[in-house]
Amino acid sequence: MLTPEAFAREFQAERRVFATLAAAILGRRSDAEDVLQDACAVALGKLDSFQVGTNFAAWMGQIVRFVALNALRRRQGRESLPPEQIDELWQTAQAVPPVEEPADPRRLGELSRDQEHFDDEVVAALAQLSPTARACLLLRAVQDLDYSDLSRLLGIPEGTAMSHVHR
Repeated sequence: MLTPEAFAREFQAERRVFATLAAAILGRRSDAEDVLQDACAVALGKLDSFQVGTNFAAWMGQIVRFVALNALRRRQGRESLPPEQIDELWQTAQAVPPVEEPADPRRLGELSRDQEHFDDEVVAALAQLSPTARACLLLRAVQDLDYSDLSRLLGIPEGTAMSHVHR
């Protein structure tokens, strides 16, 4: 059986992969830490189901994936606002004066005007992907995982992981 201490060591070794997986499924990084904490609580309660000698990252990856998908479902249910509230928020946003442009954006570490929409376009494109496709792409591009690792981590065939990344 995996001890809590061994779990902590294994988890820390793969933490960046799990954080990327959670953020990819949720579509934003801000909630990934909460998902990782919830996933750890679930995993610690199921330590007896882990078979020593098997792939910890694949086992824990499935738990992170399921916890993230549940969080995504809850968030999607909570984020819908009634039309009146949307109108009120829109009017409030319109009343806020625009922020003045800094004299030299590079000095502040910001993007120049011709680059400022690049991240928005990438984020918008990623948001259009399914959680699994987004996870495959980000884990491959950001964490440099190979397709066999993606397959084990996400519980999908290797060819499906390749297809998601290719598309």
